[in-house]
Amino acid sequence: RKMARPSADALLFAWDRRLFGVDPGVWLAGHAAPAVLGLLDLLYFSYYVLLLVGPWVMFRRHGPAALRRLWATVGLGFVICYVLFPWFPSTPPRLLFPEFAYGGWPQELNLWVLKWFSVHGNVFPSAHVAAGFAFACCHLRSDRRLGALFLVWACGIAGATVSGGYHYGVDAVGGAAVGLVADLIVARLWRRVRD
Repeated sequence: RKMARPSADALLFAWDRRLFGVDPGVWLAGHAAPAVLGLLDLLYFSYYVLLLVGPWVMFRRHGPAALRRLWATVGLGFVICYVLFPWFPSTPPRLLFPEFAYGGWPQELNLWVLKWFSVHGNVFPSAHVAAGFAFACCHLRSDRRLGALFLVWACGIAGATVSGGYHYGVDAVGGAAVGLVADLIVARLWRRVRD
């Protein structure tokens, strides 16, 4: 919370209301069953698995050139996020709204990871979602069926960032947009370098 600016909290909250008509995380926390929230929290944790599986699958199925393109895409997504982060430091919604405390072990696992390995703030856009969508786009370009699985995984991570109160809904939408834009930029540059 120390890095947050109340004006950024208000701005992101207003954007959520404008885009979704409600605060989507609070709505999900109030309407989804605890088992569904637990499953979504497991999807949030699966981001760390994605960081290992995504590159490994790309390398094994398509070789080192495809892996380099994947890392360029994901890396560009992270750079875009990190350039934007200082402009939107805010408080994670889970710290502002008590509705997020459903108390399942998947949530406890994520909160432990965040306690020990996080910046302890919310940032726009979500780098978790940006990376997930960048991985999905790269895999879609290489193998549509496998890419579709990565896209479902990325969508699950996006939903989980919101349902667990780790991010605002607009953070997830912004992260998805960053992942897509990073893929388009790298794909275009990759074609130029190859040709």
